[in-house]
Amino acid sequence: MVMLPNVSQLIADKGETKIPSSAQSQVADTIQSHWGHKIGNTRQVVVVFNNGDKKITSSQQAAIDRTIDDFNSDKKDFDIKKVTSPNQNSITKKQLISKDKTTELVQLDVGKRDSVDKMNKDITKAAKTDGVKTYVTGSDILNDDFRIVTEQGLKKTELITVVFILIVLIIVFRSLIVPFISLLSVGVSYLVSQSIVMNLVDQFNFPISNFTQIFMVVVLFGIGTDYNILLFNEFKNQLSQGKDKVEATIAARKTAGRTILYSGTSLLIGFSALGLAKFSIYRSAVGVAVGVAVLLLVLLTLNPFFMSTLGQRIFWPSKSLKGESKSRTWTFLAKHSVAHPIIALLIALVATVPFVLNYNNQLDYDNVVELNSGISAKKGFEVVQDHFSKGTAEPTTIYIKSDHKLDNEKDLKEIDRITKQVQQEKGIDSVNTVTQPGGVPLKQLYLSDQLNTLTGNVNTMQKGLKKVSKGMKSSDFNTTPLSDIGTSTQSIASQLMAIQQSYQAAGTSATPAQMVGQLNQQLTAAGQGLNGIQQSALTSAVTQVAAQQQQTASGMQSSLEGVASDTKNIGTNAKLLQTELEQMQTKLMAAGNGIDTVNDGLGQTNQYLKGLQKSAASDTFYIPNNVLKSQTFKTSTDTYMSSDKKAVKMIVVLKTDPSTETSMNRAANLQQVVKDNLKGTDMKDATVAVGGQTSNLNDTKNIATSDFLRTAIIMIVGITLALMLISHSLLQPVYVMVMLLLTYFTSLGLTELISGKVLNQDTLTWNTPFFTFIMLIALGVDYSIFLIMQYRNNPDHTLFPSQRIVQAAGIIGSVVISAVVILGGTFAALMPSGVMTLIQVAVGVILGLVILVIAIPIVFPALIKLTYEPFHMPWSKSSKTNSGDQTRTARSSK
Repeated sequence: MVMLPNVSQLIADKGETKIPSSAQSQVADTIQSHWGHKIGNTRQVVVVFNNGDKKITSSQQAAIDRTIDDFNSDKKDFDIKKVTSPNQNSITKKQLISKDKTTELVQLDVGKRDSVDKMNKDITKAAKTDGVKTYVTGSDILNDDFRIVTEQGLKKTELITVVFILIVLIIVFRSLIVPFISLLSVGVSYLVSQSIVMNLVDQFNFPISNFTQIFMVVVLFGIGTDYNILLFNEFKNQLSQGKDKVEATIAARKTAGRTILYSGTSLLIGFSALGLAKFSIYRSAVGVAVGVAVLLLVLLTLNPFFMSTLGQRIFWPSKSLKGESKSRTWTFLAKHSVAHPIIALLIALVATVPFVLNYNNQLDYDNVVELNSGISAKKGFEVVQDHFSKGTAEPTTIYIKSDHKLDNEKDLKEIDRITKQVQQEKGIDSVNTVTQPGGVPLKQLYLSDQLNTLTGNVNTMQKGLKKVSKGMKSSDFNTTPLSDIGTSTQSIASQLMAIQQSYQAAGTSATPAQMVGQLNQQLTAAGQGLNGIQQSALTSAVTQVAAQQQQTASGMQSSLEGVASDTKNIGTNAKLLQTELEQMQTKLMAAGNGIDTVNDGLGQTNQYLKGLQKSAASDTFYIPNNVLKSQTFKTSTDTYMSSDKKAVKMIVVLKTDPSTETSMNRAANLQQVVKDNLKGTDMKDATVAVGGQTSNLNDTKNIATSDFLRTAIIMIVGITLALMLISHSLLQPVYVMVMLLLTYFTSLGLTELISGKVLNQDTLTWNTPFFTFIMLIALGVDYSIFLIMQYRNNPDHTLFPSQRIVQAAGIIGSVVISAVVILGGTFAALMPSGVMTLIQVAVGVILGLVILVIAIPIVFPALIKLTYEPFHMPWSKSSKTNSGDQTRTARSSK
């Protein structure tokens, strides 16, 4: 006890189901653990906000948003790496809000800094939101809840087992001391073996699971009590023969101890064989073998100490030393079985075969069924399944890991094509990936939408070109006005020249200066009467007028000459312009015809593009380089591509419950679908792995099924060989194994029937057949060895084998029945645990034990009668010399 490590922590750290690294779910986990973006090697947690069957109100939504904001602001406190909420964008809103608007989800990627239990408690506390029901769920949380429930079930089982065994032993021995000594020896065995196993787990990674401890309890307390009953009964029998306590102890240990040792050895071989299993859950049961080894050592050392020390007082207050009375039931069944062996075997077959045939071997691999409905994480899981697609809570993820970067147009095109292929598979609700982050194609990234835009632009261009062409063709430049202008300007120029000439002709008699001089003479003559001053002024005025006239005449002459010259030039240029415009009009007509030709070509091209748009080819992904490098698309690549861009994932939501066999088959098929579609592409050598709970369960199913068969064969062969050594017979071990296998399948059929009617669980959990098998085979062999050893130890060699087996059945029957009652009660103590696997295993083992109690005294004596009796004459020497198995059996009976 001092050396015992923290068992609960060990189971939490090392007790999870381990699947080989080559399984595709584990390959997927490896890819995810190196994903980058700070979300590699994280736990996926879902926070559920629910308002019953009513839509979430605005005030409730505000409260939910505040809770989400708190998660975003307190990421470090909870070791949250990423928060995905409905209010981030239209895509997350569509994915994380139920269609009936009653439920919202928030997805958290949480680091592994804290234990799952602590993480769950912290996030659950932070998620509480006024006005709505909140749940925190996820595969890791559900598995951890299963561990916790199993531990709680173990405590209940331990208490119930101890009380039950104590009561039964008091009734059997009518003693107060024997029950406590028996519990002490078994308890010491359990504590010592538990410490050994847990230290082996801690130091050497010895296999362990949630079931290791609980099965150590039921097996050690069950068979330990059985062995104690056998040992103390023999001790009482030896005392009744007058032997003292030491002699009685030695004799009891020799007689009963040999049976216990043989029986325990077969158990040891059976459970040790589980160490050869590949599946961690199955290997974890090898801890029971350690317990059995310790139990044998304690029972054959500690118990003899008390027996030799206390002697008859060990049975106080009972003073009777009368041994166990013969079992009337077993005597009756064995006697009638040897009397009518064929009828007995037929009755056994008729009673069992229908239940064997009724068993359909459909198993439930969902750990959620292991939990009772009061578990918060299970409630949250069920709420998600009620308001979303069945696969929303536990989606399947397809990983494609290449040796080159995938963020290019060519690879993205192939990824999108594969996404469409996956979407077309049966039972798929949605597929989200880098090219379809919302689960539906982005129209802007497909040729159909791009061609629609292009053809629309071409239509607009055609209309514009048509207008231009029409304008060019209708551009009729009228050059007649230009011709008239030229003619008119030429005429004006001629007229101006004529005016100039006429002006010059009219002014030839005198120049203006001469005219001033003449005028001045005339004024002098006329102004004789004027004084000198007046004459001087008048002469000056006339001179100025004459000067101005001279200047005006000179300017007019110059202007007329200029106007005439310019007008002549205008006329010449107008004729040149007329010629150029006529040439331009010819060219515009030709250009208009050219535009018409181009427009006709555009029309043909547009018709082709419209045809292409309507064809299947238009449904092709194409991402322009500017979009590929945009911030908008970067959000998608960050979500669905690894940080090195060499891996991409597709998140697949199934329509069916992710834990059903149908879903598991679909998940397995998805890997092949993707691989087939990658052939012939640049990603043909990429690693494809399917992850998620469904894939994990499928891998669990495959390895559990194959390893169960392999382990069962090893266990049966090992125990059969041990029985051959013990019984000195070849046939008896075969009889025992056939009887045990028939019992096993019958109990499974009955358990499945009872489970559906009473537990509302129509199928057995996937662990139930395995644990029921190892318990029934191991314990059934135990009781068979009791009978075989009593049959061999019969001192009267003059009896027929059938007579000796009837006597042996009567003697050992009471011990076996008492042992079955104790063991049945021990397994019944598993039922209050609330864990479906433990409940079904308990039902299966109890039913199997009841069947064995009836089958052993019927089947075994009948087979002994049919196979041994014809060759055995009790008074004949030939009984000692017969060859074959019959002779060896006869010798063993002596």
